[in-house]
Amino acid sequence: MKIYLSLFILILLLFTGCDKKPKPPIVENNQTVIEEVNETKVVVAVEIEEQPIIEEEIVEEEPKLGIYDWRANDELITQAPASKIVVIKSKRVLVLFDENENVLSRHRISLGKNSVGTKLKQGDYKTPEGTYRVIDMRKDKVYYKEILISYPNQEDKDRSKGLGFRTGGGITIHAQPNWNWDGHGNDFTLGQDWTEGCMALTNEGMDNLFTMIKLGTPIEIRE
Repeated sequence: MKIYLSLFILILLLFTGCDKKPKPPIVENNQTVIEEVNETKVVVAVEIEEQPIIEEEIVEEEPKLGIYDWRANDELITQAPASKIVVIKSKRVLVLFDENENVLSRHRISLGKNSVGTKLKQGDYKTPEGTYRVIDMRKDKVYYKEILISYPNQEDKDRSKGLGFRTGGGITIHAQPNWNWDGHGNDFTLGQDWTEGCMALTNEGMDNLFTMIKLGTPIEIRE
């Protein structure tokens, strides 16, 4: 009886088995896989190579120069009749325009020694601001040639009178002092404000103006 019982147990063990193989792990997307090998955990990780960040080189463009951003002493573009003269005090430049608003020439200038603000009275060394016209063109023993403008206008007179001042007069566009008639000191004189309220340019520039403007040509003087 014992022999039959032992054979039955042996047959049962052979059919059921006791050493089942482990099931493979379930792998989900984007998860680290952990496998058990001989009771040692092995971590399998996928390294993602980072792409280097490439910085774009920023190239700064130089600002474009406007009509009034002139720095050379004189620039003659077209020698033709001018319909208007414009002076920008803050830029120290005088520009001639034709009737179609094309630039004919540009000239670096000096102003009155007390250049900030408009002229209020006689002897304040300021260059006036406003709209005027050419009333005379003549040679000068001290400043080579000069162009007299119609300062003071009515606005200038009313303002000065209201302040109890005399307006003064004799404001011109003139050339260089006689010691610099050959132009050797142009960069020195045009590098500073030195007149009593007039506008000064080179002798060469003045020669060009004399051929391009006439009596009655309007002149705008702006801050």
